[in-house]
Amino acid sequence: MRRIVAFGLAVLVGLGLGVVPTHPAYAGDNGAWSVEPTPPEQATSTPRDYFVFEGNPGSVIQDKVRITNFTKAPITFKLYGADAYNTAVDGFFALKSLDEPQVDVGAWASLPVTEVTVAAQTQTDAPITITIPKNATPGDHVGGIVALNAAIESTQQNGDIEIGVQRAVGARIYLRVSGPTRAGLAVSDVSFSHDRGVLPWSGAGKGAVTYTVENTGNLRQTPDLALALTGLFGRGVDTASPEGKVDLLPGQKVTLTQQVEGIGHLNHLTAKVTVTTSEGAAHSADTSAWLIPWLFLIVVLLLIVGLIAWWRRRRLLLQRGLEDAQLAPQLIVPSNP
Repeated sequence: MRRIVAFGLAVLVGLGLGVVPTHPAYAGDNGAWSVEPTPPEQATSTPRDYFVFEGNPGSVIQDKVRITNFTKAPITFKLYGADAYNTAVDGFFALKSLDEPQVDVGAWASLPVTEVTVAAQTQTDAPITITIPKNATPGDHVGGIVALNAAIESTQQNGDIEIGVQRAVGARIYLRVSGPTRAGLAVSDVSFSHDRGVLPWSGAGKGAVTYTVENTGNLRQTPDLALALTGLFGRGVDTASPEGKVDLLPGQKVTLTQQVEGIGHLNHLTAKVTVTTSEGAAHSADTSAWLIPWLFLIVVLLLIVGLIAWWRRRRLLLQRGLEDAQLAPQLIVPSNP
């Protein structure tokens, strides 16, 4: 199971049994402690929110990470380097847990001190070394330095299983390895759902378009996403775009859902999603669906068929009545002599 550490998320970690995320604490701070790059010695230098590095394959980068304890009691932390990834749904930035294999920046980062106790309301700096492999691929590599509270802070009951709760906070690492770079995005698996039912008056005309976006290049992307919903003859129904942008890492793919409205009762809808890279390259995919209230149409069709059958039967009966009247023997009344 993964312990999600997104934007310095506080998480609940099941002891090998499960993971339950709590509410997020942003900027590498969960309210109890923070993890951030050690500020520069010169006060005039620009403060750092993240570790931002650039280097050639085979080079070595050294820095320090600062852990600050805001509580009134000492805390013992386990420190480790972690690879970053995007969560499959919604694409949140996350860092791997301590017990997961690290194969990228998390494996390249080493800390001489992997466990440290920080006194109450104090801070400590720990050295970190990042060794870029000689065969490292060019482009962006993303990870973080994580401080995991070694103590079990509480427990939660999940059926017959008792889950221990730990929290972790991470500081991001953005590392670009020199060499050829390539920006690329792809969108696929577009699907459409709506609340219109089998009757024309059912539903409120709302729906959702779900699609997958993949970073096919070697650079981080915050793609522009645009959704267009059109009906018959290209008539516009709705347009939408996500409220925030996804920080999509190289090789990662995410599934996103966008709400739409204005959906009529009888229409042929096309949902087209377009993603655009920061360099202006665009890729799109779409899906189409008929909106037909089948039950209503079937009932109407049966009524029409019934009316036609009634009219034909009535016409046939009238025609037979006229024929019978013509064939009936006429009564001759003799005249008086």
